[in-house]
Amino acid sequence: MKKVFCLFMAMAVLNLTVFASAPLTRGTVVYIRTMSEVSSKTSESMDAIIDADVKASDGRVVIKKGTRVNVNMDIQKAKGVGKPGCITLKNISTTSVDGQTIYLAGSVKEEGQSKRGQTLGLGIGLGLCLLLPCLAILAKKGGEAVIPAGTVYNQFSVADEYQIEM
Repeated sequence: MKKVFCLFMAMAVLNLTVFASAPLTRGTVVYIRTMSEVSSKTSESMDAIIDADVKASDGRVVIKKGTRVNVNMDIQKAKGVGKPGCITLKNISTTSVDGQTIYLAGSVKEEGQSKRGQTLGLGIGLGLCLLLPCLAILAKKGGEAVIPAGTVYNQFSVADEYQIEM
């Protein structure tokens, strides 16, 4: 009789924990807003937050608007021969209302303006026609990549299945 009672109580407690949690499913779209400007010229960190409440399938908020987002950036500065600067946002995570780390899938790549054709044309054309020192024009760099403050991205989604305790 004791075993049956213990089994019954264990099942009851297990069922209560299922009702106290909300499922956060893979693929749920997450809107991220940048709070500071980032340029490929400066390799600073980026401040970002959740732009809109993220809700579970049952409508409960599992990630609140304004929650800080951890962003890893890969920054490449503009180079010679007109190659543009590039900023790639990846390996993004945030925190749910119960303190769990939520990993997000997706990445964003921002590039500056390419000046490769213009640089090659001027450098080779002037270098061959006029003087060999005109080949120094090939050292001209491309445009810097910039992500302005207040930019909202919707290319990110929840990477895995989570149970958020409410």
